[in-house]
Amino acid sequence: MKRLLSIWLRNWPIQRLQSEWHRDQTPEPLPSDRSDRPHAESPSTAPPNSRPLILWKNDHRRGRMVVACCAAARPLGVRPGIAIAQATELAGASGVTPISIEHDSIADSIALDRIADALQHRISPLVAIESLGKRPWAGQILLESDTLFCDLSGVTHLFDDEAGILEATRRTLAEFGLVGKLAIADHAAAAWALAHYHPRDTYISDRGADDLRDLSVNALRIETETKHTLDRLGIETVGQLLRLPRGGLARRLGDGIVKRIAEVLGEVEVPLEIHHAEQQHHSTHDLEYPTEDREILMDRVGRLTEDIVASLATAQRGALRVACRLELVERAPLTTVIGMFAPTQDAEHLHGLIHASLEALRIQAPITKITLSVLSSGPLRTQQSTLFAEDAFALDNDSVSDRSLARLVDTLTGRLGREAVLGVRLSENPLPEKAFRTYSLTDHRTRQALQRLPAKQAAPSSTARHRSGSHAPRHDDARRRPMQLLRKPIPLTVVAATSPDAAQSSHELPALRVEGQLHRVAQSWGPERIETGWWDGPTIRRDYYRVETETGKVWWVFRALRTGDWFLHGRFV
Repeated sequence: MKRLLSIWLRNWPIQRLQSEWHRDQTPEPLPSDRSDRPHAESPSTAPPNSRPLILWKNDHRRGRMVVACCAAARPLGVRPGIAIAQATELAGASGVTPISIEHDSIADSIALDRIADALQHRISPLVAIESLGKRPWAGQILLESDTLFCDLSGVTHLFDDEAGILEATRRTLAEFGLVGKLAIADHAAAAWALAHYHPRDTYISDRGADDLRDLSVNALRIETETKHTLDRLGIETVGQLLRLPRGGLARRLGDGIVKRIAEVLGEVEVPLEIHHAEQQHHSTHDLEYPTEDREILMDRVGRLTEDIVASLATAQRGALRVACRLELVERAPLTTVIGMFAPTQDAEHLHGLIHASLEALRIQAPITKITLSVLSSGPLRTQQSTLFAEDAFALDNDSVSDRSLARLVDTLTGRLGREAVLGVRLSENPLPEKAFRTYSLTDHRTRQALQRLPAKQAAPSSTARHRSGSHAPRHDDARRRPMQLLRKPIPLTVVAATSPDAAQSSHELPALRVEGQLHRVAQSWGPERIETGWWDGPTIRRDYYRVETETGKVWWVFRALRTGDWFLHGRFV
């Protein structure tokens, strides 16, 4: 029988930072061993003491927010999710000055890869790092991986038994200065649930689903909104949830929770992407003396760029994400990350993107060391558009166009930011204003996942009924939805008929006043009923119509069934 080991590194960013500090503690060097170069230890990277440690990151809406804190900070009232200013004030009220550092997700990812490499050598050749959702699960504060899986097939006998595997894993983590919660189960989802939510630090499951019944429903990795709904229903444990019929759960809470139940019971296998130690493409330069000269900095960055491009060319791969790390005198290191729309080996293009990214940094101390690292790479795409070309340039037209688009996206992202250059994809939300989601065009993993999704075939709609002699637009007709969807629906005033001759018939829509102008409806199509489920909060019910006015304007309007008010939501142009 297949068995899986789950390793949860609780409070991973704090553990990673504290373990690095512990490894950096070295005996004081003799005077003869000291370097002549002036250098002082950064206060932010000094070995930790009794002072509480707080990590924060910038939120574009809420400012600097706490994302992790050590055990010493929690008794002071510090919690993830509060503002760093509030956390500092809480610690200060107790007469303690905390160590507050910006969260470095790149360092966390690199360190987790190192642990995965060590587990591959000492525990099992099949090691995977957990995959994440688009948003944090219920109970998850920081959207980053902190759990590893080891497939124990064929290796248990090397450690005598599964208890021996747990002990060997604990020793491996201890060498990194880390402590993890470990669980072994028949399935990945069950092992994950036990590692995260079982009260014991090590657990070997031998009773299947019975071992899961007392765990919190958060152990299923459900959406936060689903957790809130279950809280209102009084469902707190996996056992309580398993007693409910899945058909009813799917109708009320969606298919996601039913899929999670099937995963934790082993009915559906959770796909795990096996970790492969990718060839490292990085280059480092130690400056002869600390400097703040931008010209010197960019010259050294240019040389490092040529080094990593040469390394990528040897592997026949192109860079997708590149990190530039600057180590400073008496300051915490600065790191900037750039993402590419497509894999590239263009040294000039990479150098320009790094240059633009570094221009946005405030370098407050002299630089001592520069490191360029390729965080993600991909195979270079080569294609021939046609065999027989009409001219000498036809073979290169498509590839030139692709490269031009990639350079444009990369340049705009470098100048405006990763969250300003976005792609759009459809979502399952029935409300038109929420029927799409955006993603960064340089998020290569999201684009690959979207390409793997099967194309959906739209079925003809049976809800739309026409109110005139013209045919109603079909479900797959582009005219069914307006080209221009208003960000905020515009209220419409219904104008009642003033004479019996002008009274509207039962199948006609009333005249509408928009921004002071009266518009009479010549013909209309609809209604199309759109409503949300009760589990999404207050129910929203609307009847949508496509209307054409006497002046030839074609609008998309709806009537809110709860209030009877009319709104203009889109224009067909």
